[in-house]
Order: sequence, then C-alpha cells, then structure tokens
Amino acid sequence: MEERNQTERNKAVIRRFVAEVQNGKDFDVYDELNDPDFVNLSSPPGVPPDRESGKLFLQAFAQAYPDATFTVDDMIAEGDQVVTKKTMSGINTGDFAGVPATGRRVTFQYVDIMRVRDGRIVQHWNIIDQLSWLTQLGVIPAPSSVDTGTSAG
Repeated sequence: MEERNQTERNKAVIRRFVAEVQNGKDFDVYDELNDPDFVNLSSPPGVPPDRESGKLFLQAFAQAYPDATFTVDDMIAEGDQVVTKKTMSGINTGDFAGVPATGRRVTFQYVDIMRVRDGRIVQHWNIIDQLSWLTQLGVIPAPSSVDTGTSAG
C-alpha cells in the first residue's frame, strides 16, 4: 500500500510540473520541484545537464512559444519513475536553439521519463518527435514520398 501511495505522490509531482511550470511558466515552482542534484540525461549538445541549465532551456522555450500548452496524454508510473506521453502545441514567435521565429503553429508529441525522490525530480530523459516539429516550422522540407525500396511495374 505504501508503494502505491508513493507512486501516486510521484505522479502528482509531475502533474504539478506540467500545470505550473510548463503551462503556467512559474520557474520558482521549477526550483521547488527539481532537486539541486537534478540531472537532465537528455540535455542538448552544449547544454550542461544540471538543474539551472534545464531551467534556462525551459525559459528560452517559453519565450519562443509563449502560448504553448502541454497536455498529458498518458501517464505510467512504477517505483520512482513516472513516464508521460505529452502533446505540445504553440505558435513559434521567438528564436529558439538557433532557429529564427517562424510564426507557425506546431503540435508535436514527446515522451518524458522522470525519476522522483522525496517529492523532487532528480533525473529526466526525453524523446521528442523532432522530424514533425522541424517540418511544421518549415526548417526542413516535408517528405514528399516514402521510398519503400520496391518499384512499380
């Protein structure tokens, strides 16, 4: 019973992170929910995997997509890990990660895996549908066809 209660508490931490940090852009709550020893195991190249860099990255994203909304589509938890499949939707009105603002609305999915200890996030892994994201921004061309390796006729 205690393990189930802990799992539910961990899920509540992640729900709060989504609601208050990602959607509410409250970065004081980011500091509250992320342990000082937080490690982002999916930091982009050149971005240190620590708590402060994670916050700066999210703040830059929030400036580039000020109307961004994050929706938890699925949440699975076991032990100290909480996995979410999320959808992000927003209009790109600012530069981000070297990509100039496009003014385009994007919607993409991603998966987060968070490890929670004593009510704080201590580790993070992330997988994003970058092909869809960059295609919607117009940064890369949309695939015009899929080569299946077979020829007609």
